[in-house]
Amino acid sequence: MNAAIKPMLEVADIDPALAGFLAQAAAMGNPPIESLPPPIARQIYRDMANNLGLPAPAVGTVEDTTCPGPAGALPLRIYTPLTNGANTPLPVLLFLHGGGFVIGDLETHDKVCRTLCHHTGMLVVAVDYRLAPEHPFPAATDDAEAALRWVLAHATSLGGDANRIAVVGDSAGAQLALVAARRVQAANVRALGMIYPVAQHPDEPSASYPENEGKFLTMGVMQWFMGSYLGGQTEVLQHPDYALLKSGRFETLPATWVATMGHDPLRDEGHVLAQRIANAGVAVAHQHYPSAIHACIHFTAVSPVGLTVMTDLAQWLRQSV
Repeated sequence: MNAAIKPMLEVADIDPALAGFLAQAAAMGNPPIESLPPPIARQIYRDMANNLGLPAPAVGTVEDTTCPGPAGALPLRIYTPLTNGANTPLPVLLFLHGGGFVIGDLETHDKVCRTLCHHTGMLVVAVDYRLAPEHPFPAATDDAEAALRWVLAHATSLGGDANRIAVVGDSAGAQLALVAARRVQAANVRALGMIYPVAQHPDEPSASYPENEGKFLTMGVMQWFMGSYLGGQTEVLQHPDYALLKSGRFETLPATWVATMGHDPLRDEGHVLAQRIANAGVAVAHQHYPSAIHACIHFTAVSPVGLTVMTDLAQWLRQSV
């Protein structure tokens, strides 16, 4: 499986529908997201995810609950798939949302979680971890770890199979998914899924940063996200739970799936991360989408590529968990 990680990524023009969407957004002349107060930025993200995604596929039940966290109760949303009447325990997927550690919540990724629940047949647990700047590093990582430990302890009572657990996230949530899996190191965490992961600080940009400036992500918004998350803690720039490409501690990870997008500033760091994890001896599947942009899993009403990413991940999870 590791042989599939190519040293050079396939190149393609940006998806025409996504290019049109970006052009239309630029023409609107809205203020940059980093110039807004975090509560306003969060609402814009919710509205965007709701308006630009296709209607979510049907699932069985959706329940809001909480689990204990290091600083109080953590909100959770549990999605159970439609079943064929069989009463067998389901594999469980813990989902950690993206949003640069600053924006994003259970609502921004509700359609994503419903889509993954439907296509995997897994019980999905989404966690609303604490956000920066109100709660800088390591709040999100500690919450992600707590949620995974709770899932491991309570999978059976949820109707899940405690021996078949996966951890999945997109963007900042992908980083948190890796950190949670690495901290917990449980044999029954069978799989790690990462969609366009954040793996390093934008002060050390790879070539894909200037190449893809303004294709949804900008250097400005990434600096705002990471500055908010670090909260002035310069030592975090070297911390293995933040600077993934500097950590070199991947050998304990479960089987891993990494998705990168051709027109994403984070493309190259995700590619290198997949290579580093594979070099540590972990079974890695790397899927590259050369015409896609960051956040495309939210834009399924604009282009089908985001749904393809999620269904590809779902297929891999069904085979791996």
